[in-house]
Amino acid sequence: MSMESEIGNENGVGSLEPLAERLAEGDPGAPRELVERHHAELHRYALGLLCDAPAAEDAVQEAFERAFVALGKYPKERIGTLSLRPWLYRIVLNVVRNVWRDSRRELSVAEPPEPDERFGAGSSTTSGSNREAWLDTLEALRRLSERQRVAVSLRYLGDLPYAGISEVTGWPENTCKTLVRRGLRRLGALLDESEEKGGR
Repeated sequence: MSMESEIGNENGVGSLEPLAERLAEGDPGAPRELVERHHAELHRYALGLLCDAPAAEDAVQEAFERAFVALGKYPKERIGTLSLRPWLYRIVLNVVRNVWRDSRRELSVAEPPEPDERFGAGSSTTSGSNREAWLDTLEALRRLSERQRVAVSLRYLGDLPYAGISEVTGWPENTCKTLVRRGLRRLGALLDESEEKGGR
């Protein structure tokens, strides 16, 4: 059984979202809409985990490929009840974990990614300081423990509630809250440390 087939609808409670139903019905426009709707947020999430723009794009592309392979094998009833967003995040997380396992090394930012509005960096009028803050944040995220990085990225880059983080990771909701809280504390300390070094 594939990794994705194990994570489709573990609780047996479906979302009954229209896009899932359209995918189940074989609507030819549904796959494209799935990509258009979720690509940007999944890329932002993968970037927060990998801190490498090309690697993040590759991870998202692979995740969509896995998703479409899995959808091709699922029965119509299962597709129609998928909670698509958490399901896609979990596939991305599995792909990223494979990258971590395969590389056995820390990834650095190969090419500076665009700043993200969630960090106060507007895309069209990006100042140098906002871009620097975004890159500092990515570097600090990279230095968190794997579990903290996953939890913080899902919460603040993926904008998922704690219940959604729990659904993606399989961790208890209270564990997710603890990881986010500790991750934010560590992230703040790392960013303060970076500012102090930059001010010297």
